[in-house]
Amino acid sequence: MDVRPPSHTAIEPESQLRAYRAMVAHANDAMLLLDSEQIVACNPAAERLFGRPQSELMGMHPAALSPVQQPDGQTSAVGVRIHIERAREGESQRFLWLHQRQSGETFTAEVTLSAALHDAASDRLQLVAVLRDVTAAQAAAQALQASEQRFRKLFELAPIPLALTTADGSLVDINRQWTRLLGYTAADLLHIDQWWSLAYPDPAYRAHVKALWTKGYQDVREQGRELHPVELRVHDKTGRAHHLVVGGAMVGDHMLTSFYDITDRRKAQQELEDLNASLEARVQARTAELQAAFEELRHTQDELVRREKLASLGALVAGMAHELNTPIGNAVIVASTLADLRTQFDAEVAQGLRRSTLTRFTADVAEAVDVMERNLRRAAELIAGFRQVAVDQSSHQRRPFDLGEVVHELHLTLSPTLRRRGVQWTEEVPTGLRMDSYPGPLGQVLMNIVNNAVTHAFEQQSSPCMAVRAERLSDTHIQITLQDNGCGIAPEHQQRVFDPFFTTRLGRGGSGLGMHIVYSLVTGLLGGRVHIDSPPGQGCTVTLTLPSTAPANPDAAAPHPTP
Repeated sequence: MDVRPPSHTAIEPESQLRAYRAMVAHANDAMLLLDSEQIVACNPAAERLFGRPQSELMGMHPAALSPVQQPDGQTSAVGVRIHIERAREGESQRFLWLHQRQSGETFTAEVTLSAALHDAASDRLQLVAVLRDVTAAQAAAQALQASEQRFRKLFELAPIPLALTTADGSLVDINRQWTRLLGYTAADLLHIDQWWSLAYPDPAYRAHVKALWTKGYQDVREQGRELHPVELRVHDKTGRAHHLVVGGAMVGDHMLTSFYDITDRRKAQQELEDLNASLEARVQARTAELQAAFEELRHTQDELVRREKLASLGALVAGMAHELNTPIGNAVIVASTLADLRTQFDAEVAQGLRRSTLTRFTADVAEAVDVMERNLRRAAELIAGFRQVAVDQSSHQRRPFDLGEVVHELHLTLSPTLRRRGVQWTEEVPTGLRMDSYPGPLGQVLMNIVNNAVTHAFEQQSSPCMAVRAERLSDTHIQITLQDNGCGIAPEHQQRVFDPFFTTRLGRGGSGLGMHIVYSLVTGLLGGRVHIDSPPGQGCTVTLTLPSTAPANPDAAAPHPTP
């Protein structure tokens, strides 16, 4: 059977030859025609590749376009001869070869060498070599290979577990830390479905984790974001649960997932929470104990304060009784004398009244009445002052009063104690210093300060003195100063004077509450402040700065001016 190709317009051999020459001339790859190991023809791309003109390339041995030695250690001349012989034997050659340009620059080319033409005149086989510069591609391949090696090394030596998976969930690789933590090898987990069942045995929790993974993987693929880290409870090959923070990112077409173990941290955190709960319970129990102890202490302190006040009031009563004994006793004696005078007068009247007798009786009666009136008036004054002091101190009643009257009543009340200890009392209180405050607590404050001085200050003083002064600082404040000439207060004790139960006479009549009561009343109910100045050996000065009108809220005292 005669099989012929479809008829078409025949191409003249000369036209075909011109087409081939044009194709060779415009090819991007360099082409060399070799005859007897010499270059007999080349295209323009070869001139550009080697940086040499065609006239220079013609007649050159191919080995002359290469360095003396190839990277594998073989000489270029030997290598060229071997490849040419194989190509002449009909074995097409394709290999990488290191060439050298005229400038001395080397480059790697991919060479294809094959038999092409038979020279009828010389009866020799000619070879065609096609060269393509692959230096950049080779460098890129080497860089990619180096990058892959670095990634592999970093992946394998990473201090945290890492897994590499495909888009469909197939496991590509895991590092040794992943196997060390969870116990699985790559052979155990050929697909992610096996991982779901082993790592998350609880079906409900597994469904929750799958939903998180699907949503996260979709966000990473579509939005280019990283896989948001999430804490998961993952079971290892032995069934033990680990708390892992799982995150990831795309590396090429694969998902790189990290597993950061926080099991020990969670355990420590739980232990810390348990400890905090235990400590909180212990603190609450201890707080309740301390609160109970504080309430008991406060009750005891209140009781001691009450006893201190009662003791002070008892001392007042005792002193007042002693003070009243004199005028009342004098009145009783005068009354008895009047009775005797009346009896004597009656007897003389019975014998016959004489003018001299009547005159003498009248004079004696007048004198007795005068003495009795003066003593009874003194007793009434003492009783009135004592009654006002007692009422004020017991009731804490707020009322307008004159400061001078309160100080005078205090002097009357304390006069037996002062006289018994030989203390000279002086007071400088201007008239008209009106206050709207609590006279009882103020009197208690002044009394405690005076009694404290009498108790502590005058043991070594032959002429003890106590001076009370008052002055108006402003329209809103009054200053009261109580000064003694006693032994003063030791520097190490001055910071503790107002502390409760602090006393230097413990067991000798001192309770340690007198000055504490002073501080509490002045800074609380009276809304003022108290200051002590006591240079060693120069007596003691207690300064009270009080508002003329006590604050409505005793717990919030108004600011005070500086004296």
